[in-house]
Amino acid sequence: MTYNHRVILRTISVIMLFEGCAMLVPLVCAVYYKELGAASAFFFTAICCICFGMTVFKHLRYYTLKIKTREGYFVAFICWFLVCLVGTMPYALSECGYSYVDCIFESVSGWTTTGAWVINIDAMPRSLVLWKAITNWLGGMGLLLLTISFFPILGVQGQKMAAAEVPGPDLEKMSARISDTAKLSYRIYIAMTILELCLLLPSGLTPFEAVINTMSTISTAGLYNLNNDVVINFTPYVKAVFTFFSIAGSVNFMMYFFISVGKWKRVVKNVELRTYLSLLTGGSVIMAIVLTATGTYHSFFKALGDSFVQAVAFGSTSGFEIADINIWPTACKIVLLVLLLIGGCGNSTSGSIKVIRFVVYFKLIMRGIYKRIHPHAIKPVMIQKKPVSAESASSITVFLMLFFSIYIVSSLVLSLENQDMETTLAASLAAITNNGTGFGNIAGGNFGIFSWFGKLFSSALMLAGRLELYAIILLFSRSFWNSDRARS
Repeated sequence: MTYNHRVILRTISVIMLFEGCAMLVPLVCAVYYKELGAASAFFFTAICCICFGMTVFKHLRYYTLKIKTREGYFVAFICWFLVCLVGTMPYALSECGYSYVDCIFESVSGWTTTGAWVINIDAMPRSLVLWKAITNWLGGMGLLLLTISFFPILGVQGQKMAAAEVPGPDLEKMSARISDTAKLSYRIYIAMTILELCLLLPSGLTPFEAVINTMSTISTAGLYNLNNDVVINFTPYVKAVFTFFSIAGSVNFMMYFFISVGKWKRVVKNVELRTYLSLLTGGSVIMAIVLTATGTYHSFFKALGDSFVQAVAFGSTSGFEIADINIWPTACKIVLLVLLLIGGCGNSTSGSIKVIRFVVYFKLIMRGIYKRIHPHAIKPVMIQKKPVSAESASSITVFLMLFFSIYIVSSLVLSLENQDMETTLAASLAAITNNGTGFGNIAGGNFGIFSWFGKLFSSALMLAGRLELYAIILLFSRSFWNSDRARS
């Protein structure tokens, strides 16, 4: 097998440089709060990352970069694996006594925007909490997309790397160059982040709480409750802001581009967006009716409000809980699980399968039924009045089969932890969808109930889910490593 080692090393160097620079912010925070152990950990790790990144990048700066499809997936895996591994260093070197397995879990959970935890937030130094929120924000849009936006010299070849990382069936381009698309995506992302922060600062939250929750909600990573309660209690205004920006982060970023250029009709008529909002609304109404009918809530409007917020939390894969959903009726839990399985829109910060894939798959089923009745009919699958190619339909079908296969296998593996069935099934789904929370003993996202093996396995699931499965699964393919069989 032959790989372009220069493109791999150069991309890694840029990623390490970004990660080292990102650590300077929590370093200042650690100094401010006089957290000397954390400050030294951030300082040492940041210096190592920056020095390595600058040295390697300077050495390889004049090489022309050409990348194949399989190399794009390999680069995506290597970069995410290393960034998560290096991200454990501040936790491990902070002199807080955390086990290395717990540090790995916290780092992977942060970068993949899963929001699960094994270390109590209220017992964690403020600088480490800020670091986890920063990793949420950077991991939300993607590391490789950030790299491409700053280094357009990667050219159109950069699309092969971004396609291995960006959530959704295809990476849509807002402009002719993928580097310009990356820049536009991050400009939109930064603008929404600033807007949410401005709305949260006068809400009664401390500036620190406003900052960390802004970065976590816009990246659909959940919420940070420094009191570490399972059920998060905020004012209605704060909940409304969190809910709105959780939806905003889980919407296809192409919609914001269309809005910016005045193409409102394309937004209003977008099938994926309309389906997503309909699912959230319909699920909320169903849960509100059930909650009221069973006597769990006495007020329908209170039930509707909590149901909508919780539907957004699961549908966007943010994973926060504003009510004790463990005591909700089974019908409500099923609705939440359905929303979680479908997830948010493609090309967003959300996880799980994505709405557009389910729309196409549903139409494939309906076409299959129609073809049974009219076997000689020609009936293409149409999305936005355009036919879906056979290649795209096949890719979506394979992804769904792969997703559920991994979910079944991961549930079997986590069953070795000997938790109850609800907890086991919810934990594997929470990890692979990057939701981070579920029912049973992992309510609130607490994965501390698992052994070191369960934590490491859950970390692998979170990373696989963030990379849309393929970047991990392809590593186990013989043709991926055989240069004679892999020509692209």
